[in-house]
Amino acid sequence: MARTQVTVAQMAARMTSPKASHWAKKQENGSYLAIWLLLRLYRFGGKYVILIVLAPVLGYFFLKDRSARTASMQFLQQVHSYKGTQSPFAQRPGYWRSYQHFWQFAMAALAKIDGWLGRIPVGSVSYEGSVSFDNIIQTGKGALIIGSHLGNQEVCRALVRSKYTVRINVLAHTQHTAAFNRILKESNSDVDLNLIEVTELTPTVSVMLSECIERGELVVIVGDRISAQAPERAVWADFLGKPAPFAIGPWVLGSVLQCPVYLMFCMRQKNGYKLIFTHFAEQLQLPRKERQQALQSTIQQYAQQLEQVACRYPLQWFNFYDFWHLPTPSQQKAQSTEGNAR
Repeated sequence: MARTQVTVAQMAARMTSPKASHWAKKQENGSYLAIWLLLRLYRFGGKYVILIVLAPVLGYFFLKDRSARTASMQFLQQVHSYKGTQSPFAQRPGYWRSYQHFWQFAMAALAKIDGWLGRIPVGSVSYEGSVSFDNIIQTGKGALIIGSHLGNQEVCRALVRSKYTVRINVLAHTQHTAAFNRILKESNSDVDLNLIEVTELTPTVSVMLSECIERGELVVIVGDRISAQAPERAVWADFLGKPAPFAIGPWVLGSVLQCPVYLMFCMRQKNGYKLIFTHFAEQLQLPRKERQQALQSTIQQYAQQLEQVACRYPLQWFNFYDFWHLPTPSQQKAQSTEGNAR
């Protein structure tokens, strides 16, 4: 299918939306006690007990969270429209597909617990892509791995940690999922090991990560969400036939670290997981004079690969917000004030 040409006019028209909100300001659904109870039921009651309990609970949040429901349907319908006759859906996705989307998100949360409890058999994991994780380790070099909120990055980290001794430093913004992450840590204290909470890539953070790379360690960051502090600092790339904003931070970091860059996806399948590792660049180059053009080209390549996997596993897309718009300046200011007040 031919890709659409993204023009400056299109980008400007889609730059902000009065309905869009920042992903980092979205509040966590459910209290610590409620999430703790559900996960306890799952851990000790088993799969079938949690399925019975989870269905009505999830139905409640599906009805309550209109913005997430709208974003879910927007994404699924965009996939269907973009893929045309090759759509993964037999018909235009509606409320039932959206509910299934919510369900997959809940299953991914439970899978994170399974991952850190060692319940995912190594034999249920298959591999795909231009390079394997073994290949990455065998080079002996430090590397930057760029993930996303497509699939289950946490399961991948748990699986890798159970098999390899290499240190993996994960850059994360977890303030909006504090209750769940607290419970995840209670299941295994290694959950937040080498987890670096960041809201902005400062020179200090870059120096620290450069030292990690020099020691042959891995650095993991997601590339599919705009900056928590400066969402307007984004590059627009074609994604599923529409311009979408992507953060520049991961790619600038890649050029600073001067190391190999890989893409990573961990996708759930019927009988296990598929780990997809792709060699993206031996070293990212962002020449000063052509910096914007280089960023545009690099991010478009990432968006294209993200798109390919998203179309194969649309129900494992866990960005439940308006992905194609930036929040308006007034919303950003209001959300920032709200965040500071908490």
